[in-house]
Amino acid sequence: MSLANDFFQLFLGSDIAHGTFVVKSSRTSDGKKQGTAKVIKEPTTETMWEEHLKGGTGLGIIPIRSDNTCSWGAIDIDEYDVDHKDLVSQLKQNKIPAVVGRTKSGGAHVWVFINQSIEAADMQRRMAELSAALGYSGSEIFPKQSTILVDRGDTGNFLNMPYHAGKNSTRYAFDENGEGLTPEAFITYAQKFVITPNKFEKLNFSFGVAQDLLKEGPPCLQHLCSKGFAEGSRNNALFNLGVYARLSDEDNWETELARYNMDYLKPPLSHNEVGTVIRQLKKKDYFYKCEDQPIKPFCDKEVCKQRKFGVGPNGVSNDLSSLTKIDGDPPIWILNVDNQRVELTTSGLTAQAQFQRECVAQINKFPVMVNQRAWQTRIQMLLDNVTVIEVPPDATFKGEFEDLLHAFCCERAKGEEREDILQGVAVWTENNVYLQIKDIKKHLTVNDFNHYSSNKVTLRLQDLGAEKMFWRIRNKGIHVWYLPQAYFQTEETQIPLPNLTDDNII
Repeated sequence: MSLANDFFQLFLGSDIAHGTFVVKSSRTSDGKKQGTAKVIKEPTTETMWEEHLKGGTGLGIIPIRSDNTCSWGAIDIDEYDVDHKDLVSQLKQNKIPAVVGRTKSGGAHVWVFINQSIEAADMQRRMAELSAALGYSGSEIFPKQSTILVDRGDTGNFLNMPYHAGKNSTRYAFDENGEGLTPEAFITYAQKFVITPNKFEKLNFSFGVAQDLLKEGPPCLQHLCSKGFAEGSRNNALFNLGVYARLSDEDNWETELARYNMDYLKPPLSHNEVGTVIRQLKKKDYFYKCEDQPIKPFCDKEVCKQRKFGVGPNGVSNDLSSLTKIDGDPPIWILNVDNQRVELTTSGLTAQAQFQRECVAQINKFPVMVNQRAWQTRIQMLLDNVTVIEVPPDATFKGEFEDLLHAFCCERAKGEEREDILQGVAVWTENNVYLQIKDIKKHLTVNDFNHYSSNKVTLRLQDLGAEKMFWRIRNKGIHVWYLPQAYFQTEETQIPLPNLTDDNII
């Protein structure tokens, strides 16, 4: 078996599409290359992997398949200062069969491989738990979707693959000692970590955290109380512990908070500092500061929602992620909303009220309204990382219009004299084809194409290179548009017929 086939089998993904990243010349302020994630609706092949390993077209694999299953998952840690050896050490120490890789930008990928397909939702859930345990909550999880809208052209998002350019790649994996692996060594190493679905489900991601610590409380606080709070984060830590104390023991929460300070904060805060936090919490009903340090890196939102003294089912804002643009005319947008796929028009994506209505209609959720500036910022961040799926030209309004224009000019009666244009037909001269806007509009309507106004038809003709001129016919002035005949001339493919004889005629 070839090396390319080994990679192909290990990272077996979507059966309908793969991805690539089209790089632009400029970079972002943090040094990352700008570009567009582009999905190509063709399944991955061994030949594509060969090209990838040679340093040709880089390959991105979509983990989720059309039946909403997958056989591998990944955590994408987009931090340049990530300690790869520490990640390897944490996984080894806690007996987690996962492989750590370096991304091109210096971040990390953590892969888990399964020997059978499992539900993408199960892979997502468990990889999110692992991400939180490692202290990298908020990192992207692959597969990004638990389900995809295949009938709408949805494919899911891809992850850039390691070992582009083989041994010369900056995207490589590490062994259990934190040393870089060659492509061949990586395959041997990764294959040792392939596990069954049953073993994957039973993996313990508690990392030594006592589950009875802060019973029914947020996993992030349980983790930090077990491992320790950093000195610079103690005030925020005590505030969040205070929120838990008020929820879990309303009558004795102040005493409990003082105890938490002594037990879990090293060194503990002073008596005056504890008093300041207590007075702050007495003013009103505060909630956990999920987006702040020190708890953010260890956030496990889905687990926390189930805890009696966690955030609750409505305690966090809606999670919007994984925006996909099906680049038709008009475009269709597909967005993850709390891990469910929602199909949107451009208005549905940009206007909050319409967005809410679509979520209610499609996934039975009513998203929380935010202020307009926050909404615009949120959508722009999604657009900055949008995945584009190109569609065939004939599947767009533009393509359909051009087909109907061709039919109007070429498949109907043709005029030869200027006067003929008054009969509602296209007039063919030696070099050009002439028509009126009202006549092509009528043709579009007859064929149930009602997507373009007269102005839009005019714009489309201009896009095709058509020009406008004025004719006078029977003392009447009319405006006509014309295109060169060459526009309508297409090379016909000749299909050779077999030589038939009496012997092969049935």
